[in-house]
Amino acid sequence: MLIEDRLEKIKKIIQENKSVSIETLVARTGVSKDTVRRDLIRLEQDNIIKRTHGGAVFNNRDALIFDYTERAGTLNPVKESIAEQAARLINDNTSVIFDASTTVESVIRQLGDKPMRAITNSLTNASQLAKNKACEVKLLPGTLHKEQLFLFGGETIQKLAEYHVDSVLLGIFAISEKGVFIHTEEEGLVKRQMVLQGTKVIALADHTKINTTGFFKVCDLSQIDVLITDSRPDDNFMKALKEHDVELILTTTLT
Repeated sequence: MLIEDRLEKIKKIIQENKSVSIETLVARTGVSKDTVRRDLIRLEQDNIIKRTHGGAVFNNRDALIFDYTERAGTLNPVKESIAEQAARLINDNTSVIFDASTTVESVIRQLGDKPMRAITNSLTNASQLAKNKACEVKLLPGTLHKEQLFLFGGETIQKLAEYHVDSVLLGIFAISEKGVFIHTEEEGLVKRQMVLQGTKVIALADHTKINTTGFFKVCDLSQIDVLITDSRPDDNFMKALKEHDVELILTTTLT
């Protein structure tokens, strides 16, 4: 296979699968790991892909949009590692707002029977929280988004404004030096109000969400207290986190 054909094939595989391991690329192309690594370096230099630990993601600054089923099955091991770190920040007898993200849903599973007061706009997250006998669950009112299974609208925002909680768990669609973004205004307005109601805002974002953007801005970076992710961001983003006093927690060793 000519190098140009191989590069095109690798680019297509990454684009179709969003995130691909080196082992998968080796199996799909029939070349060595060293060859794949060199090809990934070349594609990254052309700003087509972004290399990650053990693989690559397609370099699209617009964050990808998935429905609930797709989101629930994406990067599960990474979600679980981020969820484990987030669960450690939630104390007993605390109050927490849980947004409608599947990463936040993973946190709920890590909390077990921890006593707390929970508020959410997600039907699936409310169902998970209900399994905890020591948890008081408040499901926010509003209009149901039938594909994503969350509640939104003026009624949701108005009710949120009545609460003040210890922590807000915020699943991130896209985050950059310019702030936190999402693809829809209706969900973005709910998340924006959630941010305002918490003493500590804990943002959960795998590496594919960093340095991406979306249609609607949720909040500035300065409104986030903690960011949990699975890979060290680039130097510019690290500098922005420091400038805005955002604590960074990595699920992997900082290198």
